[in-house]
Amino acid sequence: MKEIKEIPSTVEAAGWMALPIGFMWSASFFCTMYGTDHPFLSMLSTALGLISIYMLYKQLTNYRRLYPKVNWLHILRLSFVTCLLAGLLTDAAQYLYFTLLDDGRLLSLLGAAFQNEEYRDVWKQMMPETNLGEVQKMIQNMTVRDIMLQLIIYNVFLALPVSLLAAMPVRSPHPSSGSQTNSK
Repeated sequence: MKEIKEIPSTVEAAGWMALPIGFMWSASFFCTMYGTDHPFLSMLSTALGLISIYMLYKQLTNYRRLYPKVNWLHILRLSFVTCLLAGLLTDAAQYLYFTLLDDGRLLSLLGAAFQNEEYRDVWKQMMPETNLGEVQKMIQNMTVRDIMLQLIIYNVFLALPVSLLAAMPVRSPHPSSGSQTNSK
């Protein structure tokens, strides 16, 4: 007699799934931050982000194989909660980066970008009503708290499309050949 597996709570399952995804997103963030000096790190950042979506898809597929009774909406909810938890782990890594490692590096890079005439021209074309001096002043006065608030909001908004991308291809498992019945 086959033992029926009890489906774990969404948060419990998502917590375990979020660990490798959150680590990949954190590594992607660190590669992005140092990618301005090293182009290979910038490419690695993009690759890590794409691989994390595939990894989440594989985790969801394995989950659905273990618990075939769950429907696709359950898988989508699990995927979304996993992305939110992975985002929290990434937020913690980002906070550690800005408090311990950055030392104003990001704001210096942004300030230098505003000194570039080509960048200023593109900015004026995209947002002609914006005063670039005020934007530059606002960026230079940002605190870690301000940066983290923006990143947390960004990570929450990014969770839905990423969770959709990972959950959409997850299908119900194929019945095993021994359990198929012949109807005549």
